[in-house]
Amino acid sequence: MSDVTRPAQRAPLVGEAEVVVVGGGPGGLGAALGAAQAGAQVLLVERYGFLGGMATAGGVNPFMPNHLDGRRLDSGAFATWCDALAALGGLLPDGRTFNPEVAKLAAEQICLEAGVELLYHASFDVPQMIGERIDALLFHSKSGPVAVRGAMLVDCTGDADLAARAGCPCEYGREADGLTQPMTANFDVAGVDTARMPNRGALNELYLAAKEAGRLRCPRENCLWFKAVEPGRIHFNTTRVVCHDATDVRSLSAAEMESRRQILDYLRWLRAEVPGFEECWLVSIGMHIGVRESRRVRGLAYLTRAEVEAYAKFADGICRCNYPIDIHNPLGAGTELVHFPPGEWYEIPYGCLVPQRVDNLLVGGRPISVDHAVHSSMRVMPPACTVGQAAGAAAALALRANCPPAALDGRAVKAELVRQGVWLVDGDAQRGAGGAMKDTSSAATRLTA
Repeated sequence: MSDVTRPAQRAPLVGEAEVVVVGGGPGGLGAALGAAQAGAQVLLVERYGFLGGMATAGGVNPFMPNHLDGRRLDSGAFATWCDALAALGGLLPDGRTFNPEVAKLAAEQICLEAGVELLYHASFDVPQMIGERIDALLFHSKSGPVAVRGAMLVDCTGDADLAARAGCPCEYGREADGLTQPMTANFDVAGVDTARMPNRGALNELYLAAKEAGRLRCPRENCLWFKAVEPGRIHFNTTRVVCHDATDVRSLSAAEMESRRQILDYLRWLRAEVPGFEECWLVSIGMHIGVRESRRVRGLAYLTRAEVEAYAKFADGICRCNYPIDIHNPLGAGTELVHFPPGEWYEIPYGCLVPQRVDNLLVGGRPISVDHAVHSSMRVMPPACTVGQAAGAAAALALRANCPPAALDGRAVKAELVRQGVWLVDGDAQRGAGGAMKDTSSAATRLTA
């Protein structure tokens, strides 16, 4: 099979802004709001016709907990999104279970109210570089090739597509063998008699028996389900697709097909063997398989498992997190869960958002400069949104200071996030027993690839 040379094509400029955010998932939503609230003109470009990323296109539900003493650590853009969801009737009182269709409406509403310009149905292709600076971004669109320009760019593609194609050093998967956490296609069934539904332990016994008999062909060790907003509807986050690459088109296609084969097995099993599910029917499958992990950009700072397990705090910490280390076995069954003690958390320093080798780019969402284990904790949607908010705010501050993000003092980014309502500062009594404060605010912490 021979390669095909793509002919040169004109790409009309369809958008220009001070800050351009690529990708409208939780990270991109946070980045757009963070930049807008810091006073920048913002354009958010999204490949689908709606925002929300894994919460909407991926059908991932509910939001995972990232709380301290019952208080939401992600008190900035993510809380704004949740408030809008609740106001539209799309969020249960638990603050976590949501209607994904309402999540689309709420995300768009808060962006428009913040003055963010939205461009839908534009899939990122390649950056156009001038030296170590991105001059323009090229996209595939319904109207053909198009271009967008921004003084500052924020990569919120989830897979670090922009950073990687701009030449930034990246890591992929775990250190031992390069394998990533499995992918999962989320699906919902309705028509469930929840009064007759087995409890989690009993349902898992049925699940394991069906696996042993060969009626279920899923490597996961248990059946993971959640309640939905609507009565009689159950959400399943339980397929497990291992050893596939979310950044490779053929591998990703194969992963989608394998996930749907597993869903068919689950549907047959539920109707035939699980009380309460006899008359259930399929109501949704995430339109994009859920991706936990792919590339991670190497930045000015690099956060490790050892630091997180010591509850590291930073003078330029831009996000607090205490969601556990949560590593789904890249090879099959088993999930490693390491919870934090009550009252503890770790912080992500600003340098983890600043990639090497490109002068006008930041990274928001999950593919930041952390190791495999830390990524398994901060990848969930609430902290990913806060990380995005920090990247967007930093892009606006770098413009204001007329400096590259690498030269920006991360403590100024933290101060701006505090002004925007992110919970990053409190009294010494609440700081926690572990984690001495570290100063990583100097740009001299740049790492080599």
